[in-house]
Amino acid sequence: MSNVFTAGVAPGGLRSLEEIQILICYMLCSIKEPVPREMLPEIIAGNGMANFFDVGAAMDDLLKKGLIAESGSGMLTAAAGGREISETLFRSLPFTLRERSVNLAIQLLSRARCRSQSSADIEKTDEGFVVTCQLLDGGKPMLSVSVTTADALQAEAVKKSFLQDPAVLYRSTLAVLNGQYKDEDGKLRILL
Repeated sequence: MSNVFTAGVAPGGLRSLEEIQILICYMLCSIKEPVPREMLPEIIAGNGMANFFDVGAAMDDLLKKGLIAESGSGMLTAAAGGREISETLFRSLPFTLRERSVNLAIQLLSRARCRSQSSADIEKTDEGFVVTCQLLDGGKPMLSVSVTTADALQAEAVKKSFLQDPAVLYRSTLAVLNGQYKDEDGKLRILL
C-alpha cells in the first residue's frame, strides 16, 4: 500500500518540507510578482513535484514564520527572509525542478492575466447560439470573434475552451492573417 504522504510525488520530486519551502521561496523570488495562494499547490503538487498536503503545510509554515507574505486578496510574495532562503539554498534543488516550476508558474500567471482581460458571451438567436469571444487591452477590444453554434451545449463548450486560454485564439488568428501558416494535405499548421 502506498504511503499517503508520498502519493502523487514523481521520481525526483521533493519529500521534505524544507525542500518544498525552498522551492516556494525560489518560485516567488524568480517570478517577481504576486502569485495567487491556490496556484502554488496546483503547480507543485499538480505536476508531481511534491505531495499536496506537504505543499500546504510548507506554505502555512512559511507564512507563520514571516518568510512569505499574503495580501488580503490571497496573493503571495516572498518576504526578506524568504528571499534570503532562495538566494542561499536554491542550488540544493534539482535544476530541472526549479526551471519547470518557474516556467509553469509564469504560464499560469500569463493565462490568468489573459483570462482577466477576456470575455465570452452567449446570445440566443433564431439561427442558434452566437458566442462572442473578446480579448481586451486596457478595456478596449483587441480581437473580437463571433461564432454561431447549433445548441446551448456547443456554445458553452466554445466559451469554456476560449476562456481556458484566450491567447491561443489571438496567436492563431494573427498567424493566419500574417500568412504564418502551412496548408499541407488539407491540414492547417500554425507556424508559431
